[in-house]
Amino acid sequence: MDKAKFIANKIKELRDSISWSQSELARQSGVTSAAISKIEGGGRIPSMTVTRKIADALKVSIAELTGDDVPQAAEVNKEAQAFFRKYGDLEGLQEPDQKLILEIIKSMKDKNA
Repeated sequence: MDKAKFIANKIKELRDSISWSQSELARQSGVTSAAISKIEGGGRIPSMTVTRKIADALKVSIAELTGDDVPQAAEVNKEAQAFFRKYGDLEGLQEPDQKLILEIIKSMKDKNA
């Protein structure tokens, strides 16, 4: 698979995993809807600046978007990755759920300290 097609598929996969439209990705990333459409169509490899903006909006590394030296952590359960992309700041969760997630994180940090 060529690089443009890989990037196109990866962006679409990540965007779909959090139920964003191309327009929402454009809004969140600051990249035009037309550019997102061209990139996802495989007709354009994004510049490094555009790649960074999209990666930041999707809460992934540039390496994950491009398939270059994807770190071992990228092999983590896809549901967990989608969860943290969607709720990374926890603001989208109800307060009891926020507290539960924070308790889990604290417990994991304490165990690994």
